[in-house]
Amino acid sequence: MRAELRAAITVGAGVTVALNFGKLPPALAELRAAFGFTLVEVSWLTSLLMFAGATLGIAGGSLADRFGHRRTMLVGLTLVGGAGLIGAFADRPALMFASRIVESLGMLLTVLPGPALLSRCVPPERLRGWLGGWSAYMPLGMSVMLIVTPWLIASFGWRSAWVLTSICALLWVLLILRAHPSDAAESARSQGPGVSLLNLMALTLRSPGPWLLAVGFLFYAAQFLGAFSFLPTVYRESGIDPRLGGALTAIAVLGNALGNFASGHLLQRGIPRSTLLISAAGVIAIMAWVVYGSAAPFALRYSAALTLSIVSGLVPGALFASVVAYAPDPRAVSTTVGWMQQGSGIGQALSLPTIAVIAQWHGDWSLTWVAIAGCALVVAMVGVAMRRFDARSAH
Repeated sequence: MRAELRAAITVGAGVTVALNFGKLPPALAELRAAFGFTLVEVSWLTSLLMFAGATLGIAGGSLADRFGHRRTMLVGLTLVGGAGLIGAFADRPALMFASRIVESLGMLLTVLPGPALLSRCVPPERLRGWLGGWSAYMPLGMSVMLIVTPWLIASFGWRSAWVLTSICALLWVLLILRAHPSDAAESARSQGPGVSLLNLMALTLRSPGPWLLAVGFLFYAAQFLGAFSFLPTVYRESGIDPRLGGALTAIAVLGNALGNFASGHLLQRGIPRSTLLISAAGVIAIMAWVVYGSAAPFALRYSAALTLSIVSGLVPGALFASVVAYAPDPRAVSTTVGWMQQGSGIGQALSLPTIAVIAQWHGDWSLTWVAIAGCALVVAMVGVAMRRFDARSAH
């Protein structure tokens, strides 16, 4: 199988599990009716997908590095597929919550080995571009289901969305088996003494590179989730139909993938990763003010939201593309990704409550841009620190 096809299948695994982020928002009303969920309870169904990443990221990454990247991704996809079927046929709230927790774990185990598997099938001179593209898995998967789920619900009910994502995950198990045959090196790693999980985690936490990536991802995730979770308020204030609002949200989220792919292209052409982070942070802060802090017409505010999404995509693209270079050891690549995912999960978990507190204190959402700009400032500071780190490494 050609290297490009193997790499595309690997990226597709991330897209497949990200479908589970997009299937829930359009189905919230149906889930509340089916299970009698309160608004708070149904919001936890969304938050639970961040649970494994926020609590087990670095441990899961060490597990992948210790027992094999291919094997870990296969287990993750299988868990996502099985959890989707459990959710599709759930008849009580506890079962639905349990399925989301298993989905969360499966998603984590699927995405952590992605960069390491890409490094196995892509030539070194093209790796940075593919690693930048890998970061597009979330907006691609999420936007697909934001568009598809309302049609599935109208035709077959909400459970059909769960069945579809489950089938996709189980199908991708077969594709990964084909794209990444088992090799002697992975078998030896899983059976031999190797490096212990605790040593991999300790090595990663002692090194400055993984910390820069984790902090950058924490504040990127916080600003992106904060910006787009409250974007529907822009639609409501402008009298936009909810169905059109759903499509506009999906388009805005999909724009993030354009930034992801662009980052890979720019890095491949020699643009420093620190330049991408610092430049993106400045644009994010300005666009956040236009969206939330200004009284501009809807068309301008939506254009600013789309620009914010696209430019934001440069940040995770640059961070993921830095994993192989910033990991303290080739055996700790997935552990480093796990630490990044843990930062991302924490950022997402803290973002919405923080913005909600600001809005409640101020009486509206107009100061949301301040929180987003504050996160962007930290991302810029991470970019400055990465520039210094790269300069020291070069010498």
